[in-house]
Amino acid sequence: MSASMDSLKEKILEKLERLTKNAQQEVLDFVEFLEWRKDNCQESQLSVVSEESDAGWLETDLSNLGSYEPYDWQPGELDKGLSIKYVPGMGVVIVEE
Repeated sequence: MSASMDSLKEKILEKLERLTKNAQQEVLDFVEFLEWRKDNCQESQLSVVSEESDAGWLETDLSNLGSYEPYDWQPGELDKGLSIKYVPGMGVVIVEE
């Protein structure tokens, strides 16, 4: 294992030690969710977005957004999203139908 990996683990452990028990449980739930997601090959859509694309959004000038007319949503445009639920030990997951 590389020295930088050991350093990263040390930083994570230092921060974990300062968290409350409830916050530590949330971290554990998130880590278990990451493992579950990896095992189930369901990478997040966000992880597919390139860093260049992310940077482009961050640098976008949104100062004139208020000058646009509100969008008139048409019937059927705002369909329901995917159902989710919280699974202890895994976190939030999409409910398979």
